[in-house]
Amino acid sequence: MKHNVKILTIGGALQDVFIQYGNTETVRFHTEEKNSYICMRAGAKIEVKNILYYCGGGAANAAVSFSRAGFDASIFCKIGTDQAADFIFVALHKEHVHTHYVQQAKTEPTGTSFIIPGPNNNNAVLVYRGISMSLTEKELPESAIAESDQLYITSLSGSAAPLLIPITQIAKKYNKAVAVNPGTSQLQTGAHYLKEALKNIDILILNNYEAELLYKSLDPTSTSFTLELFFAAVHAYGTSIIVVTNGAEGVHASDKKSIYFHPSIKVDIVSSTGAGDAFGSCFVAQLNYGASIEDALRAGIINSASVIQHLGTQTGLLKKNEIDERRAKLDKGLLKKHAL
Repeated sequence: MKHNVKILTIGGALQDVFIQYGNTETVRFHTEEKNSYICMRAGAKIEVKNILYYCGGGAANAAVSFSRAGFDASIFCKIGTDQAADFIFVALHKEHVHTHYVQQAKTEPTGTSFIIPGPNNNNAVLVYRGISMSLTEKELPESAIAESDQLYITSLSGSAAPLLIPITQIAKKYNKAVAVNPGTSQLQTGAHYLKEALKNIDILILNNYEAELLYKSLDPTSTSFTLELFFAAVHAYGTSIIVVTNGAEGVHASDKKSIYFHPSIKVDIVSSTGAGDAFGSCFVAQLNYGASIEDALRAGIINSASVIQHLGTQTGLLKKNEIDERRAKLDKGLLKKHAL
């Protein structure tokens, strides 16, 4: 049975190609960042054990998540007319996601991600966004936005980044709730577009690195970054709820009055790809069900933990009853709260 709230996801739909091979070589530099790097020796021939295909992309991942949570979910994105596009349509229809707002064009191929295995299953992703970056303002589905109750906007990269402004303007024209989960590439090239759109955004979800990028745009003179400063700066633009994820550490959130923190759930990681989409979409879904911000955070953490235990960004997405059952067993004391 579907929930009566209509949700429209906006962003990218890609074909994810997981490339599996053994004996992954890595290197780590002794720096403060403690990053690991995947190595491929020049001239070497690497034997691939398997190639697996999945439907991916921020808008597609979120739409499937909302559909499994019981919502009437639709997607707006742009794909090609090739085999990858057919693959995406089949996957979305199987998950009962409405695709009648999807734009198609023959000028470029459908976007594709190539997922390369990394240490501790923290994969690297090569992204070819293809036709998705050719979205234009004329193609924006105003009627779909008007008919929806909740917008969930994922990464709009490259030449599509400026569209965040008119999309959020149209949403507010019709008094629709807006949640935005931008991507790193979008913020690296167009943080000022997000800054301009903040007044029309109700819920903002991003990771710690993206939060720092946005904060530099909000306060170019600042030489330090703290979550308290960031939350205060973004709230000043009108955004009601802000969430900052930080990988294995956990998630921080603010609702103008309080700051919340919930640690990540320790699980065996199969693939880290898609964790952010799983968290953000589930968090917004729970709020639409009337859950408190505390319970929405718990649900998002649970959904994200499930996804990273599976290959593919949508395989481990949970249904609402599964979320409810696992949340009931979760230690409520894990969540911490203090005044902003």
